[in-house]
Amino acid sequence: MEGRMDTSAETPQQQEAAAGGGLPAVLITNDDGIEAPGLQALVQALVQGGRCRVFVCAPDSEKSAVAHGVTTRSTIEVEAVSIAGVSKAFQVSGTPADCVSLSLSSGSANLFPWEKPTLVVSGINKGSNCGYHIIYSGTVAGAREAFISGVPAMAVSLDWRRGESKDEEFKAAAHVSLPLIHAALRDIEKGVFPRHCFFNVDVPLNPSQHKGYKATKQGSSRLPLHWKLVPSHRRTPLVGRDTAMGMQMAQLGIAASAAGAARRANLRKNTEIESVGAGGGGTTTTSGNSDNPQKLLFRMETTEQEIGERFADLDFGALEDGYVTITALGLTTHLETQTRTQAEEWVGAVAELAAAAAPSAL
Repeated sequence: MEGRMDTSAETPQQQEAAAGGGLPAVLITNDDGIEAPGLQALVQALVQGGRCRVFVCAPDSEKSAVAHGVTTRSTIEVEAVSIAGVSKAFQVSGTPADCVSLSLSSGSANLFPWEKPTLVVSGINKGSNCGYHIIYSGTVAGAREAFISGVPAMAVSLDWRRGESKDEEFKAAAHVSLPLIHAALRDIEKGVFPRHCFFNVDVPLNPSQHKGYKATKQGSSRLPLHWKLVPSHRRTPLVGRDTAMGMQMAQLGIAASAAGAARRANLRKNTEIESVGAGGGGTTTTSGNSDNPQKLLFRMETTEQEIGERFADLDFGALEDGYVTITALGLTTHLETQTRTQAEEWVGAVAELAAAAAPSAL
């Protein structure tokens, strides 16, 4: 595979590039893993463009749909790797948010020659991230983590579809993304890049035939999630990440299994319902007989049929129409005035009821 990595020592050219050169530094991460074709295509496009120094810190394996999860109760492994043209690259055993926060922390002085990079780009994701997918997406979380730390960021995803798309289209998606990245670097240097948001970019199916770039709002599109009961003797692993939106929950299995073990130790009087992800499972509990616990196995299934709004000014609708969608995202929740008013009225009414029901002070 082009740009495939090995663990050989850095060349003098890489060391020189890492030391400076006057070009802005761009950090690349993703949630598909460091060897994913989307990240490889984006890295090579930036290297060939020659307008920035490229650095990579990405998961060592697929971490799709881990959202903004971070590793708090264990160490993570960081390994230097070599990618053609890249100043420095590391693969990390953690999540996309881990990769970015590590790269931007004071401890990263042992990894990267900066205080902060100029720009963080997360992607290119295999599958679009519109609407509610933004909540699940590890790719978007990588950009969000950079924004939290005060670094300009964007997430980039390709509307890759099983049976229609080929990995070669990531190269076209990278080419489509370059004008946005180069414009961001230019405007960051000028001090005119938007500071109070980060951007979520979705590239349509057949990137080379897109209709243009369009500013959109986040919609409500999503894939329905269904759980199927499977026979207890069939621990069928979740199929690899071929669904268009990348809804595989494999990485949740590890944490869920640990939580299930703790519950089994403390709640022996409960029956266990085991939810199986890739290669393993987690447990939740319901009441039952502790002497003969019953385990029920479930596997998540998704379809490729999106549900939700498809208006032309929303991300998913515009993407379906063939546009490269650019959606500004923030960290806080901004409700419509009517919704906020209704919520405040409800909270006020509840507070009055609670006050009326409270015992009188002595």
